[in-house]
Amino acid sequence: MTPKILGERIRELREKKGFTQRELAMRVGLSDKSISLYEKGVSYPPIRNLLVICKELEISIGEILEH
Repeated sequence: MTPKILGERIRELREKKGFTQRELAMRVGLSDKSISLYEKGVSYPPIRNLLVICKELEISIGEILEH
């Protein structure tokens, strides 16, 4: 999965939950800049960060990566 596709998936799921980038960042202990970079596909989130993002978005890591 490319960083761009993963980023689009994170954005889609975040918006479905009704969170802003800042709200998601606060909930998972990251900066809103990090969330922005992940969503833009500039970089992959480290697995640890992806796990906490998935937990907050109530989706398994397998589900986010299968798309």
